[in-house]
Amino acid sequence: MKKITLLVTIAGLLIITQNSHAQNDSSGIYKTAADFQNKKLSYAINFKTEKHKIKSAMLFNNEEVKVKHQGVNYSLKKSETYGYRDMKGRDFRFVDGKEYRILNSYEPVLIYVYQHQAHSAKDISMGNYKPVYYFSLDAASPVETLTLNKIKAAFPENHKLHDAVDAQFKTDADLYAYDNFHKMYKLNWILKSTNK
Repeated sequence: MKKITLLVTIAGLLIITQNSHAQNDSSGIYKTAADFQNKKLSYAINFKTEKHKIKSAMLFNNEEVKVKHQGVNYSLKKSETYGYRDMKGRDFRFVDGKEYRILNSYEPVLIYVYQHQAHSAKDISMGNYKPVYYFSLDAASPVETLTLNKIKAAFPENHKLHDAVDAQFKTDADLYAYDNFHKMYKLNWILKSTNK
């Protein structure tokens, strides 16, 4: 009996490991904010073993995202689609027809970066066309510019957070610092610490 229980437990762990690993190798479309939160992809593939195309930046049509999945072409309105996961495992959200890359898909306050795709790598490396950072309180909340004042305004009753933000961050640019020790963005670690 103990052997059967042990085997069932091991099999369950293997299935869980495979499912979570498969998600890391997946690409597809998030139709809604709830789909993003639940990591539910439509037109999904395992990008290590399959191929498809997601085109979201088209020269004369910035209102749609095109998906070629299993040989069939699909057109989706960006205004009715939450976002997508690309073939590198990066998540993006559509906001007003533009793609905002989500830097921390598994943290409470989402941090985004937007950089216009038409700018060349050379322009960007020379310091021109710097990326702009944004945040939202969760996947369904509006996206706002990431600034010290807007973070405090987003949590009006959390005075511990206000004090911690003042103590830890000197400029708006400090807000998107990553905390290597805690393996999350520093802003979310401070938020977690002040909610205790």
